[in-house]
Amino acid sequence: MRILQLAKYYWPHSGGMERVVQGLAEGLADRGHEAEVIAVTAFGDPRPGQRRRAAVRRHWSFAPVGSQELAPTYIPAAWRRADVIHLHHPNSLADLTYALRPSLAPLVVTQHADYGSVKYKLPGWYALRSAEAIVVPTKAHIALSTELKGFEEKVEVIPFGIDERRWELVPPPPPGNPPKALFIGQLVPWKGVDFLLRALEFVPELRLDVVGDGPERHRLRTLADALAVSDRVKWWGEYPDEDLPRRMADADFLVLPSVTVQEMFGMVLLEAMAARRPVITTAVPSGVREVNVPMETGLEVPIRDARALADAMRVLAEDAGLRQKLGAQGHARVKERFTVDRMTQAHLDLYAKVRGTK
Repeated sequence: MRILQLAKYYWPHSGGMERVVQGLAEGLADRGHEAEVIAVTAFGDPRPGQRRRAAVRRHWSFAPVGSQELAPTYIPAAWRRADVIHLHHPNSLADLTYALRPSLAPLVVTQHADYGSVKYKLPGWYALRSAEAIVVPTKAHIALSTELKGFEEKVEVIPFGIDERRWELVPPPPPGNPPKALFIGQLVPWKGVDFLLRALEFVPELRLDVVGDGPERHRLRTLADALAVSDRVKWWGEYPDEDLPRRMADADFLVLPSVTVQEMFGMVLLEAMAARRPVITTAVPSGVREVNVPMETGLEVPIRDARALADAMRVLAEDAGLRQKLGAQGHARVKERFTVDRMTQAHLDLYAKVRGTK
């Protein structure tokens, strides 16, 4: 089967959507299917390197227009022959490409999130209306999306998955070191890193590694100075994806302190759980709550509550037995529900369904 994925970016561009597209493309290629990805390369993206099992065609963006990229060669490139077209939302360039494409191939759309601006919604609505099936990773995505209203009957829930083998070899943290928390993600307001720093103030024995970059970088560093926690925070910046297991190896647990439903899933949670690290999340009413099960794979705290977050971090910092128990259970949950192999097979079943071959 020939599957054409219309993506926004691709590895090594870092992000949850990019990891899903990569995992699915490589999973399909490993099973002998012709998996091809059309993606954009923007200024400042890291060099692709050699890690590629699926065919990837990258098209240069002249400039971003809002949250979208201006890459005119993307459109004709995406008119390639396919048995199934798989479009990843939000991506207005892919929506426009599909609207212009002369094709009878069935369309599958993965709704990672809704558009943030109404100006992109019309071509997105056309793609959703044209789709034979719409994929979401959790039931929460259906409940939270305004764009899926009226299309619920063709929505399929397929959990996102990771290559858990990459994380199974991550060793335990070095013995005898002070406990360390880890944050991985963009430094943007809705990630809640400011509340993480405020919580760190109340747990003086804890250190913190922050992996990622973004517009909040300077403000957060200033806040860390003001809270007198800078000597316990290591800012790693944007880190190469292939080296992330090194950062996970140094950590006792991962914290995802998000403050809005823009945190729709949290792929990094799966990676931490696969590495047998417990996680701390906030009670954001999104798919995050379908990944981390409180007191089974990690802890959950109220949104924007620095004191509660500090208490949870102190519990994990002081209780090695609990960390080990939650980490083992998280690892088992990933293998049971959130692997690339399971995600790939579920998509192949769906592709057969929309093509009428199943």
